[in-house]
Amino acid sequence: MRKTRDDLTISEALRDPLIAMVMRADGVKLEDLKQLLETAAGKREPRSTPVSNIIGAIASRANLPAMPCFG
Repeated sequence: MRKTRDDLTISEALRDPLIAMVMRADGVKLEDLKQLLETAAGKREPRSTPVSNIIGAIASRANLPAMPCFG
């Protein structure tokens, strides 16, 4: 069982059935996606603010409810 958080780990993404279906439909190999995700993770700067806070800030500026429509 996953801990509560906004993002999948690389290993979770590689095991996700929906991601696997899209990869098959697009002809993407598991190893290629793994390399892409690991490269992107290596270049990514740590997030200083949780995604939920960013969504809430955008929603408040637009006079929208802060509850995202996903997840």
